Amino acid sequence: MAKPLHQRVVPSTFTLLLHDYLESCGYVPDEVLGVSRPAVDPDGQDRVDVVQWEQMLERAMAHLNDRQLGLKLGATVRARHLGVVGHLLLASENFGVALTRLEQYQRLIFDAIPMTRRETPDAIEMVWDISEFRTGILVGETGFAAMVQFCRSLMEGRADPHSVDFAHPPPDDIRPYEEFFRCPVRFLCPAPIIRVGYELLARPLRKTDAALEKLLEQHAQRLLAQLPRQEPVVMQVRRVIAELLRDGEPMIDSVSSQLCCSPRTLQRQLKAAGTSFRDETNLVRNELGKSYLRDEQLTLADIALLLGYSEHSAFTRAFRKQNGCTPQQLRERLQTGWHALDR
Repeated sequence: MAKPLHQRVVPSTFTLLLHDYLESCGYVPDEVLGVSRPAVDPDGQDRVDVVQWEQMLERAMAHLNDRQLGLKLGATVRARHLGVVGHLLLASENFGVALTRLEQYQRLIFDAIPMTRRETPDAIEMVWDISEFRTGILVGETGFAAMVQFCRSLMEGRADPHSVDFAHPPPDDIRPYEEFFRCPVRFLCPAPIIRVGYELLARPLRKTDAALEKLLEQHAQRLLAQLPRQEPVVMQVRRVIAELLRDGEPMIDSVSSQLCCSPRTLQRQLKAAGTSFRDETNLVRNELGKSYLRDEQLTLADIALLLGYSEHSAFTRAFRKQNGCTPQQLRERLQTGWHALDR
């Protein structure tokens, strides 16, 4: 059976961040979250499923009655909440080096959605690929707030993004987001993006340490090498399947054509990687389906069409077979945390 490239996990130090925040607000975190405070893991090797992390955030949001929890929580991030990567970024020579390392070691701090860096005439863009999987709103907002806040803490003087894009719908009031990020913030965008100016790349950091930097990078390389990997062909197949789904169920002929090989060659390559075209199609559909269910603006019929199913009932049958529940049942569970604030 095919497995996602990314493990859909975050370091347990993220939950430490939430425990610290709740304590600072005068609450007993274990009672609010129903989860004990994690032991200190300096490497960040202890992991928490990203869905569990999302549920913890939703419980905290409902208890605090605060839809801006993601911004406020992210604002309290420290290096210890990011494990070895946080300390490696602190020791980097300048912001450009820190940004390169963030991309290189991203799976050590957010092994759920891949991020790539691309250059435009006006800014560096950090783009998260949500074609195969989307996290919940709180996970995204907390992550972006923490990233921007931590990058600010690395440098002297003012350091703000050029702009921030979220893929989820906007809140009733976007002013708190513009005030926190101190830049234009957009919602319902094709992909989550943080843009930063080229002028920041050469800016020196507060606490550079060449000797410590070398040791930390060696350690980060060892940790990264321990994470599971997929064959490159599997990644390519998943990307093409995700692109073709809106036009109906992808056929192996269409996918192999885009990858410039024959269907037989592609079948052989997938078999060598321990998977099959059908397994990969089912995996991409299932991962995207669970992501789309978080978007309340999409009906189940809309989602079925986006996943290439000819009928709503076919989507429901396939989803129940893979997940043990119907799409509607999962959607209701995912929405519980948000609707608790509306009652």
